Amino acid sequence: MDKVIIKNLEIMAKHGVNPEEKVKEQRFIITAEISVPFTCSQESDDIDKTISYSRVKKDIVRIVTENTFNLLEKLSYEIARYILENYESAEKVKIIVKKPDAPMSGKFKYVAVEKNLKWHRVYLGLGSSMGDKDMYLDNAIEALKERQFKNLRESSRIKTAPYGGAAKNEFLNSVAEVYTYLEPYELLSYIHKVEAENSRVRDIHWGDRTLDIDILLFDDLKINDPELCVPHKDMKNRDFVLKPLSELNPNAIQEE
Repeated sequence: MDKVIIKNLEIMAKHGVNPEEKVKEQRFIITAEISVPFTCSQESDDIDKTISYSRVKKDIVRIVTENTFNLLEKLSYEIARYILENYESAEKVKIIVKKPDAPMSGKFKYVAVEKNLKWHRVYLGLGSSMGDKDMYLDNAIEALKERQFKNLRESSRIKTAPYGGAAKNEFLNSVAEVYTYLEPYELLSYIHKVEAENSRVRDIHWGDRTLDIDILLFDDLKINDPELCVPHKDMKNRDFVLKPLSELNPNAIQEE
């Protein structure tokens, strides 16, 4: 993957757990590696077709100097997140934050953290069988327009018979394709929060619900534990998943 790199950018700022670190400026040394395809820029020689390292440098300086965080982990995350959210062509970001003058004993060159973020392609199954079903699916779609998501597409919505034996009402289903920099369990936590905000109650397995959001596919990742199974273990038996999924990506199942 092609990269734009800013290496060892030194900035004076105030970050740290100790009270004095929030008052007295210290040195922070930042390295940013941004994965971005050069196909368009190398042919056109046009700066608008790539990521300007001058602009990135200014954004990093602003984030580092205008904030005061306890942890380098938080600082590195905020830089990485901002770059992914604000540079459309950025596909992956690695941020290294070094603190050469960390207040601790012993001889050392620096302490550092490294944060990696990238866009993941995810397919989510959406369903509702209670109340205003369109409204609940609309709410799910709106929740997928937050800053940690991009390039959202939703399939057609279809009415389907209840599945699993416990639910009694007709369902409204669709599939959403979206890119996110959340990792699988972060995404799972987020969609559970969205379901709860839409009055989802988990009292009867496969029962009727206001809103159901399932992670169907997450890149080509495979996870199999009690909390999360990806690809969704029952996906291939569900026409209400396969039909809208194939509308968005006819090769999704083959890719899986």
